[in-house]
Amino acid sequence: MKARWGAALLGAVMTTGCSTTDGPVRHDVAADRQAIAEASRAFSAAYLAGDTATLGALYTEDAVLMPPNRNIEGNADIRAYFAPSGTRTQVGHLLVSDRLLIEGDLAIDMGTWSSTTQREGEEARTSSERYLVVWQRQEDGSWKMAWDAWHWPQPGD
Repeated sequence: MKARWGAALLGAVMTTGCSTTDGPVRHDVAADRQAIAEASRAFSAAYLAGDTATLGALYTEDAVLMPPNRNIEGNADIRAYFAPSGTRTQVGHLLVSDRLLIEGDLAIDMGTWSSTTQREGEEARTSSERYLVVWQRQEDGSWKMAWDAWHWPQPGD
């Protein structure tokens, strides 16, 4: 059932082809997995540094960011969303992928995020919940986020 759900989601978001006149393009799946893992680590490092330029570079120009109860479209608005607010300091961030399905030029990445923040004069707080990212291979072979959604922790968690 889970495999069918992933295949159905991937089919629903498939917007780019991955074939040539000679047949389907074959990619090195291990290299793709490594590239996506490296991009996830780059996201966490940029988020910790408040580096919105690097964060923006990890998203496609027409990416959609879906934090709980919001829908943010376009790279510029995504960079603005991640701009440091000044009310808290980001002291830790990690993305741990549980499942990565790669099909052609798209990949569905599902996992758990963990974020540690600290407000001045307070103890640091760590939150964790689930995420779902759809990655899209770029013409240069790199991977960028096209859709990014996550849950906030439930009250009391």
